Amino acid sequence: MDLKKTWKDLHGSKKTLRNGAYAALLAAVVLAAVILLNLVMQALPTRYTAFDISTNSMFTLSETSKNMLHELDTDVTAYYLAISGQEDDNITRLLDRYADESGHFTWEQRDPVLYPTFAEQYEGASTGCVVMTAGDQYTIVSYNDMYTLDMDAYYYGSEEYTFDAENALTTAIGRVTRTVSYDLYELTGHGETALGSDFVETLNNAGVTVQELNLTTAGSIPEEAASLLINAPIADVTAEEAALLSDYLAGGGKLLVATDFTVETPNLDAVLAECGMTRQPGLLVETDADHYPYGYPQTYLLPNIEASEILAGMSSGMMVYTPIAQGIVTAEDSAYSFTPLLTTGDSAYSMENYATAEIAAKSDTDPEGRFNVAVAAENSATGARVVWINCPNTLLSGMNQSVSGGNAQFLGCVVNWFNDQQTSAVISGKSMSAVGLSVPNAALVGLSLLFVFVLPIACLVAGVAVCLIRRRR
Repeated sequence: MDLKKTWKDLHGSKKTLRNGAYAALLAAVVLAAVILLNLVMQALPTRYTAFDISTNSMFTLSETSKNMLHELDTDVTAYYLAISGQEDDNITRLLDRYADESGHFTWEQRDPVLYPTFAEQYEGASTGCVVMTAGDQYTIVSYNDMYTLDMDAYYYGSEEYTFDAENALTTAIGRVTRTVSYDLYELTGHGETALGSDFVETLNNAGVTVQELNLTTAGSIPEEAASLLINAPIADVTAEEAALLSDYLAGGGKLLVATDFTVETPNLDAVLAECGMTRQPGLLVETDADHYPYGYPQTYLLPNIEASEILAGMSSGMMVYTPIAQGIVTAEDSAYSFTPLLTTGDSAYSMENYATAEIAAKSDTDPEGRFNVAVAAENSATGARVVWINCPNTLLSGMNQSVSGGNAQFLGCVVNWFNDQQTSAVISGKSMSAVGLSVPNAALVGLSLLFVFVLPIACLVAGVAVCLIRRRR
């Protein structure tokens, strides 16, 4: 027997066994690491693992939604009714984003096949909808609420849809978590402009009911009136009505006024003067092209939206449109404290001779600088809150549509400030129309060279190098 050979064979077997055990252990460690990494990735919020690379940020929540979710103090559960394997990825991704923002929000899928009686608990629920619940409260967000058809495009023969799910879902959260409702009374009898359906819908989403009030026939302001609106009257209030408004504010009332500077309203102006606010004589004219629409007169203002708690619910990038406006001057010795809400650019001026001027041109006597277009006033002693917009066109549907709902969202923020409530939801939908990818001519040649020559040659050289290295071993 060749003991030396036997020993070498045995030694080689032990070495092979040891290497095999080492390889098996290493494989087990790698497998465990992969499983652990997978579990960690699944536990991370979706915003860290799934990036929104859509051209119109379909799955990125607006500041309005984030603010509402951060303020949640009630558990909200959304049930998405969809057959397994037929879920709408757009909806599920968006619901994941909601859950990432608040520990009080969760969502679950309910398959109508597996849970055939689930929808029967909620009137109006059907496959494709989202049932938003909070305690005993619930509301239905239908599929058509989340995907809205562009009727203008449909009229011309094309079907274009807007992904409006964020607006629908955020509004639904507000409805099921709201514990109180409020009444906003629109003053009538002086030629006031009634709020359009878009403004009324915004207020309804915030839990505010709009009602009419004629002080001449009513004789008093109802106790349940959480706030009053006087929207661009073409006639002044009477002295008796002005007294009622003053008493209302003295008792902690909330008043929103939009005025037309071409209409003389001394009685109403006197009420506002008691709150420390007066008119800046003249017509506001912008000189900064960023503060009025291209191709429109310089008096069609796109004012600055000043940062404040009152307008915290305004979505980033949203604008407010205030054509034909006048400035507001605030008193330094007033019992009210003031917060500018809308202001002109720094180089605007107030044209005092607008009635006789033929063109918009600044005279030597016209004041210039930054002017207040809308101001909030608060009396901490009485609790009264007043917002004055010195522009008669701010609360018109046409102006609101020109800035994609910005004016309505501004109104919602103001009324919610009156009521100490969360911000209302006015969120622009995301177009579902495909956007073509265009490559600039300057980059076309470089990209062609890269993909046709550079990358193929680089792959070929790398392959040759690998082959040579392996042959030398």
